[in-house]
Amino acid sequence: MSDLTIPIFVVKEDEVAIQTFYQNGKNYIHFIFKDKFTYDSSVTATEAWKEYCDKSPGKNFVHIWDCQNMQGFDKKAKDLWMEYMDSYIGQTEKIILVSDNILIRGAARIMSKFTKHNLSIYKTFSEMKEAEL
Repeated sequence: MSDLTIPIFVVKEDEVAIQTFYQNGKNYIHFIFKDKFTYDSSVTATEAWKEYCDKSPGKNFVHIWDCQNMQGFDKKAKDLWMEYMDSYIGQTEKIILVSDNILIRGAARIMSKFTKHNLSIYKTFSEMKEAEL
């Protein structure tokens, strides 16, 4: 099957964009975070995530969290995000985080200690592509 990229949502374009694509036999949800991840953008993004997963209950997804342009996050935004991670664990095959920010990578490592998700963390997008795609 050919690689397919289908933008499904643009959520608060100045804060988060969400796309989905199919590659190498896997379904991906690609979250592109920009600036600070706020509670409002977390609400909007998790609602889009929920809608997409609920429409495809039999599918599993690899999440790519592209945090290259993220400047930080609110605790309430992270807490809501983790709640959805737990709710959709059955449809989440793996989570891949990409960030050149050591603080964001560190926060992700800490967050992974409190979930059952398989999490891979990369410093650059090219490093992630080489290892994962």
